[in-house]
Amino acid sequence: MSPARILRRAALSALFAALAAPVFAGEPSAPRTITSGPGEVTELWTGRVLTATFRAGMCFSADGKARGVLLLRHANGQEDTYHLSGSIRANAFDLSHSSGHSFTGRLTGPRSMEGRVRLKNGLRLSLEGERTPDVPLLAEDCAPLPR
Repeated sequence: MSPARILRRAALSALFAALAAPVFAGEPSAPRTITSGPGEVTELWTGRVLTATFRAGMCFSADGKARGVLLLRHANGQEDTYHLSGSIRANAFDLSHSSGHSFTGRLTGPRSMEGRVRLKNGLRLSLEGERTPDVPLLAEDCAPLPR
C-alpha cells in the first residue's frame, strides 16, 4: 500500500473516531429508550430457531404498522441484525427485511408467538417464542437493549 493511501486511511479513521466521540466532556449519555405509551406498544420477543437464539424488539402503532430489530445469535457467538418493518392486524404479523427475507406469524397468547421465516433463497423455518410486553427499547429503531 502506498504511503499516500496509508495517510488517507489514517485520516479517515481519525475523522470517524472524532465523529463518534461525545461532543461534551463527562459521562456519556445513556441511549434514548421508548416504552409502551399512547403512540406505540413495545414488546421483546425471544426464542430459538435451529441452533440459534433470537431477541427481537418490536414496536406496534395503533394503525397496525410494525417495526423492529431482530438479533440472531448463532451457536458460534456470531450475531446478525435484521431491521424489520411491516404490519400486525388481528394478532397476525407480516414483517420483512430489505434483503428479501420475510417473517410471518401470529401472536398465540398474551406471552407467546409463533412464526415462519422465509429466506430469500426459499428456505422456510418455523419458530416459537415468548413475548414480554411493555419493555424499554432503543428509540431510534426499536432494537432490544444490550444485555
